[in-house]
Amino acid sequence: MYTHAMPINRSTTDPTPPDPTPPDPTSDVPFLTVTRRGLARRCPNCGEGATLTGYLTQVPACASCGLDFSEIRADDGPAWATLIVVGHVLAPLMVIVGRDDRVPVWVAIALLLAVMLAGVWWTLPRAKGLFIALIWRTGATGEESFAHPATLDDGDDQNGRDQTRS
Repeated sequence: MYTHAMPINRSTTDPTPPDPTPPDPTSDVPFLTVTRRGLARRCPNCGEGATLTGYLTQVPACASCGLDFSEIRADDGPAWATLIVVGHVLAPLMVIVGRDDRVPVWVAIALLLAVMLAGVWWTLPRAKGLFIALIWRTGATGEESFAHPATLDDGDDQNGRDQTRS
């Protein structure tokens, strides 16, 4: 026979105090929400402010919530992702147009060029917004992990870790 057990209130019996550190703000936003906001080129935290001005210029901070984007560098990731996406769309089209003898060469080149330029124009800013959002969500800014050897103290190794501690 199943009986419903009452939950035990551990707050009065647990002597350990709660963790005083505040929760990580990036863990509050679901991963798919961050991905969607990144593709929309919106702030991954609030979804209101823009991450880019113009075509690819990254804003220093969100105009709505003030989230700092200065430590986030997307570098070559968006260009790589754009190449992968547009290349996979363009490759089958190249095979189809290239094997059809009824299509003149100049028409094939013009069509492929137009598809490539439109694909890059549309995909690149969205890829950059996505990379900014994912770097923010994962905290992978790289600022704490690596340091330039010229900025290291005598007791630090090349990754910026203090070697004097055991």
